Amino acid sequence: MIEVSELKALCGDDDAMVKMLLSIYLEEYGESDNVLQSRFSKDDVDGLFQISHELKGMFSNLCAKDAMTLAQAIESSSQAGALPNQNDINALCGKIKEINQQIEGILQ
Repeated sequence: MIEVSELKALCGDDDAMVKMLLSIYLEEYGESDNVLQSRFSKDDVDGLFQISHELKGMFSNLCAKDAMTLAQAIESSSQAGALPNQNDINALCGKIKEINQQIEGILQ
């Protein structure tokens, strides 16, 4: 989950900035759980590295530490040329769904 108070503090308590960042995330990465599952099912280690690297940075920016840690684990495995653990993929996909729901609630 996103630590909203921490994110707001990073954005200078600017609610418009927070909403803009959250909207950008949804637009760019809202379907990333499907991307992860697809690339995992195709044994696309390079693709998994790419998306997990992007997600790690985005979740860091959004103060979503648990999701960032999972993305980092997937990134490390795939960077080493190994297919990441299925449990890590499933856990990150679950976090992405939770974050998407959280963001949709904030943006309403």
